[in-house]
Amino acid sequence: MMLFIDETENDKMFMVVGLLVNSKSEIDMSFKRFKKQAQEVSIKTKYKGLVFTEFKSTLLDRSYHKIKTNMLNEIQNLDNRIIYSCYFKKDPVLKQSIKEKIYIKLLEKIVNDIEDSIDIVFDGFNKKNFETRIVNRLSLYDNVSSITSGNSQTEAGLKYVDNICSVIRLHKSNEDRYKFYELIQDSTIQI
Repeated sequence: MMLFIDETENDKMFMVVGLLVNSKSEIDMSFKRFKKQAQEVSIKTKYKGLVFTEFKSTLLDRSYHKIKTNMLNEIQNLDNRIIYSCYFKKDPVLKQSIKEKIYIKLLEKIVNDIEDSIDIVFDGFNKKNFETRIVNRLSLYDNVSSITSGNSQTEAGLKYVDNICSVIRLHKSNEDRYKFYELIQDSTIQI
């Protein structure tokens, strides 16, 4: 099984979100189908590169709701589980060193909730020491077969989980005016 990991935050919370799927090939095929559908939607020329390269959640949330809805529906066509864990902040801004510790703890909670053998791909941080700490810590778990950092510009699973992060963050903040969360709620659990 594959677990794709990303994180998100606002002034009140920091969360780590995982998308668990059967295989990388399954998610790659799903993304290929979704991308073909998305190209049928009319998009302003200046945004095409951003939308079709990364499918950035903030751009989809604000301007391209149909694409976001299609993406979430495609995710639900997969045999998937969405698992997330939250940390509620005492202050709106977390020091980076504290955020890194919280990230690892939240990720460990997610991994502990999964019984199957998993390969983990987390969205990279461009901080080699931190990424090494993540890999070393999670490699200690018996159910973790491999763990690597990835790039959301090239990894379909990371593009999906980035958008799932924004859906959950908006839902938890009572700002989900397009009801995106309703599309994923049946496969989503908070631990």
